Amino acid sequence: MGLFQRRQVAQQSDRRIARRYAVDCAARLQLLGGEREGRLRDLSVDGAQLEAVDPPMEGVSGLLTWADQEHFCKVVWVKGSCCGLVFERSIPPSIVERTVEPVEIESGPVANFSNIPLGQKRSRRAAFLSDVPED
Repeated sequence: MGLFQRRQVAQQSDRRIARRYAVDCAARLQLLGGEREGRLRDLSVDGAQLEAVDPPMEGVSGLLTWADQEHFCKVVWVKGSCCGLVFERSIPPSIVERTVEPVEIESGPVANFSNIPLGQKRSRRAAFLSDVPED
C-alpha cells in the first residue's frame, strides 16, 4: 500500500548551510547558448541568486562573472525573473566579504535619559484605560 511507504528524504547536501548575504551588483552568466545579463541579489560561499530579464532553464551550467570574479555554476531553480545558482566549488569567504557592501542604517538621535520618566509606565497605561468609556 502507498499509505505506509516511506517518503524519500532530501539529501543533507541539498540544504543550505552557508549564510547568504544580500548584494546588488551587475553580473553575467555565460552559457553555451549565449549570455544572460543581470544582477546578483544574494551571495554565499556555495551559491548565488541572479535576477535577469530572461533567466536560463534549470539544470544548465555556465560561468558566472561579476566585478573581477569568475566561477563555474549550475542553475538549480528558476522562479519568475530570478534563478538560484550553486557553485561548482565553494568560493572563499573573502570574496563574499569583498562583494558585500556594508549597508548603513540611519538611526535617530540617542534618547536623553533625563527625558525618560522612571516608574510611570504602568500609571500611564492605567490612566489611558481609565479614559475608556464604559458600556
